[in-house]
Amino acid sequence: MKKKDLYTTGELAKLTGVSYKTIRHYYESGLLTPEKVEENKYKKFGQAAVEQLQKILMLKYLDFSLEDISEMLKKEEPAEAFVRQAELLRKRKEHLEHVLQAVEEIQRLEADNQWEKMLDIIHLVTWKEELVKQYEVSDNLQKRINLHAYSTAKEPWFAWVLEGLELKPGMKILELGCGTGALWTSQKELLPEDLEIVLTDLSEGMLEAAKSEIAQFHEYFDAKRIRFVFLQLQAEDFVSQDRQYDRILANHLLFYIPDEKRPQVLENCAKALKEDGMFYASTVGCNHMKELHELVQEFDARIKMPKWLTKSFTLENGGEQLQKIFAKVDVEEHKDDLLVPDVNAIYHYVESCPGGTKDILAECGEEFLSFLKERISPENPFFCHKSTGSFRAFLNRKGK
Repeated sequence: MKKKDLYTTGELAKLTGVSYKTIRHYYESGLLTPEKVEENKYKKFGQAAVEQLQKILMLKYLDFSLEDISEMLKKEEPAEAFVRQAELLRKRKEHLEHVLQAVEEIQRLEADNQWEKMLDIIHLVTWKEELVKQYEVSDNLQKRINLHAYSTAKEPWFAWVLEGLELKPGMKILELGCGTGALWTSQKELLPEDLEIVLTDLSEGMLEAAKSEIAQFHEYFDAKRIRFVFLQLQAEDFVSQDRQYDRILANHLLFYIPDEKRPQVLENCAKALKEDGMFYASTVGCNHMKELHELVQEFDARIKMPKWLTKSFTLENGGEQLQKIFAKVDVEEHKDDLLVPDVNAIYHYVESCPGGTKDILAECGEEFLSFLKERISPENPFFCHKSTGSFRAFLNRKGK
């Protein structure tokens, strides 16, 4: 078909290889807008509709809902959309690699164990893919943070992390996976003067949340000569050869990175550190929030809490991985538990978890709330042990 100025629905279907019914559905959903509607109600679509259809098909291939696609298309310029699509395709490629690894893992098992392990492997694979969708905005992360307001720790988590970083005036710091930037705003009074802090995150939405939070205190940070730089960056893509950073921080990040890519990420961080610098990585232990996992499983075994991915870099096995790159590695556990009297805090935490949890609770959310209310109250708060801590890694054995 030759290029035309306007296409009927049938011509657009033929041009793009999309069914007539699908194009009509996108039109009725408000995703495609005809350039002209004739008196006989025939719709004519222009080049803008062709470009819009290309974006819709790409995002549908990436498993976004039509509602999600509608929101994305409202926010993006064409150039931004192609950048985003390229990034999402890279994530799709990674996902397919994980699927292949899962299949190969199943093949290595004895026949009697293959089906027994398959559901666990499927949850692990889908968890990694859904992570991209879950944290496009900061809401889900905030729901997860809110639960930790019921911590029993004598020293709050972010204060403990900041103490371990041992920051000094004049330092340059890099945080990979900064989230909402809560570390820096919550502990701003304890920060030394004259810092340059580079904040990175894969999620544009998360990075925007960090910018917004920090902007609220710009006068305070300006007075202390603390400068922030924001970069949308995947940790696997971070490369620096000039040893410019005094501190590199990966706060609950490394278990998100695929096993085959984590060594290179650690190598790149080591190359970016000054000789007397410190790489700081926080993570969880194998029994982290075990009681909550058991509670959720008691209600519905289909709900898989996010323990599948964290096992790849834990307090128990992370030190061995770091010691292959760094000369000295110290580990310390943060003493903390949760006592949660609020069933809604637990509900929203569980709902925010990737792995299809939100869809399951859409079916049985009221039952889950009733289940929680039978077991939890202000007089009988829910106890949950938090196994969290950090590694401090140094390029030479003189590191403190």
